Amino acid sequence: MHSAGLGLGGNESYPDLFQPFGGFPDGVKVEKGYLTMPDLPGIGFEGKSDLYRGMQALSA
Repeated sequence: MHSAGLGLGGNESYPDLFQPFGGFPDGVKVEKGYLTMPDLPGIGFEGKSDLYRGMQALSA
């Protein structure tokens, strides 16, 4: 996710590791080795519902 946001080009990703922090936003699918990042507001965790709930709990 950080690689896409910073325009760093190719990057290895491990979407099933380091949850809830790792991976891609909800609904993003890898197709033929590529994905399209959605245009979401915020710093990145808003598109990951599990992580977003955790962040909300910390700020309550």
